[in-house]
Amino acid sequence: MRHGYTTSQATHVNPGNRTDKPALLRQAPSTLNISPTYDRGRLSIRVGFAYNGANIFLYNYVDGNPGGIKGPGGNQYLFSHTQVDAQGSYRIGRGFEAIVSGLNLNNEPFGFYQGSKQFFIQREYYKPTYTFGIRWSPRSE
Repeated sequence: MRHGYTTSQATHVNPGNRTDKPALLRQAPSTLNISPTYDRGRLSIRVGFAYNGANIFLYNYVDGNPGGIKGPGGNQYLFSHTQVDAQGSYRIGRGFEAIVSGLNLNNEPFGFYQGSKQFFIQREYYKPTYTFGIRWSPRSE
């Protein structure tokens, strides 16, 4: 498990029009990754849980914008994002392996907002993705 808190300040962003010191672009203030695994004999299973807090995607704010930095003229942010993925495999024998995987199992949307979450710009919905297959490796076991 990895959990991180990060802070930063960018200076001279749009000089003459902005006096604050926003965080660096695409730097999530809080992240969390958990990836439990299980391996026993021919079976291998991995699950991944990843979280990224909301973060600045594009500097847009200028001193004096209506509503301030949290108003509709604020910076453009990525919404916080939590995603669960999983994969598993089972070695059948003679070089064959059955594989299954799933991405975005929790059906987490992706998107942007301007200043505050109430001023959302776009939301993207992808639904989970599943794959199934058989892999053959011609090498001996």
